[in-house]
Formats: sequence, C-alpha cells, structure tokens
Amino acid sequence: MKYSSILLVLLAGTTGCALTSKADVVQIRYFSPEQSKPRLTGGDASVGAAPLRPAPNDALELRLGRVSSGSNLRERIAYRDAAYELGYYEDWRWTERPETFVRRELGRTLFEERGFHRVFGGAAPTVDVEVISFDDLRLPSGRAARVQLKVLLSDDSGVLWEETLTVDRPVAGEKPKIEDVVAAMAGALDAISEQIATKAEAALVARRAAPATTPSSAAPTSTTTTTIQATTTTQKK
Repeated sequence: MKYSSILLVLLAGTTGCALTSKADVVQIRYFSPEQSKPRLTGGDASVGAAPLRPAPNDALELRLGRVSSGSNLRERIAYRDAAYELGYYEDWRWTERPETFVRRELGRTLFEERGFHRVFGGAAPTVDVEVISFDDLRLPSGRAARVQLKVLLSDDSGVLWEETLTVDRPVAGEKPKIEDVVAAMAGALDAISEQIATKAEAALVARRAAPATTPSSAAPTSTTTTTIQATTTTQKK
C-alpha cells in the first residue's frame, strides 16, 4: 500500500511537469519584397517622384494573363545551399505568395510606368508568366537573391516571344541579415519586370509593323533562355 502511494505521487509529479513545461516558441516574421514607388500627377508632382504615365492613343495593347508558380513556392521563404537542393526557413515568411508579388510588380511596370494599354478581352496579345525561382542563394560564390520567370507572349496567330529570364541580385554586406536579402529580392523583382516590359515592347512593335498573316502561315517562334547575372564579389555567409 505504501509502495503504491509513493508510485502515485511520482507519477503525478511527472505529469504535472509535462503539463506545465512549454516548448520553445518560434517567432515568425513576415516580409514583403515590394518597393514603394509614389506616383504623383499634375501640380502635385514633386521633385524625385515620377508622375503616372498615361497610355497614349497608339499605345500597345496587352493583357496580363496567368501568373503561376509551382507548389514549392509558397509563403515560406526558400533558400538554396546547392544547385539542386532547396530548403525553407522555419521562422521567415513572405506576406503573400511570390506569384502575387510578381503579378503586382508586372502590372505597375507595364501599365503605370511603361504606358502599355491594359485590356481584359478581345484579340489582344497576352503575356503569361510562371515563377520558377524566388530564392535566397547561399552558394560558395556569394549571397544573392534570385528571381527566375518563364514568360510567354502570344496572340491568336501563335507565340510572339517566349523566354526564361533570371536575375541574381547580390546581397549587400559581409554578414547579411534577412532584411538585406529582402532588399536584394526587391531589386531583382524590379529588374526582371523591366526586362519583360522591354522585350514585350519589342515583340509587339515588330508585330504591329509586320504584314498581316493567317495563323497557318505564321512563322514559328524560337524559344530562348537569358540569364541576367549581376557582378558581385564573394561574400561570407
């Protein structure tokens, strides 16, 4: 009887410790790679603030189609320590999915900054984008933020332009923090959006200048891959 009472007391003490102990709490932090770009118009425009660029009457028409990504790109921030291995930070998150950031940045660049005329229907050319990489590169060659997009511009006649673009933006500092990575990602996102706008404009201008063709006689368009590599020095992880 005495032995049973002692055993019950020990079990109760162990259970109490288990119930009152707390596991380590993971403090999750959220980040956005979007840069604030004020757009002022008319007499309110001040020095250093670019005015909103209206679309001219002869502006190139364009529809921003589907912007998608694989299941590997979600709110958790991804990193690469090797060329073929992908990992995720436990306590760092994007406020939204990378594809949402890409769609908004493309919309601003194409229709607010570069003067494309946005359309939602009809036979206007459509640009579709797939987000392939949105990663923090932690490679021996240096630390960088990578944005890689597969872009397809097409109309009723076929493909006008198809290309995979990659921007690696170096992360500043010898011992960069997550804030430095996010700042580099914002720069990479801005740079790749400008590249898309420039290449789409060239393809659409060529389309406008070319004689009308039927879908059956349209020449096939080749697919290319371009990598935009920013110059950087080797940095410590």
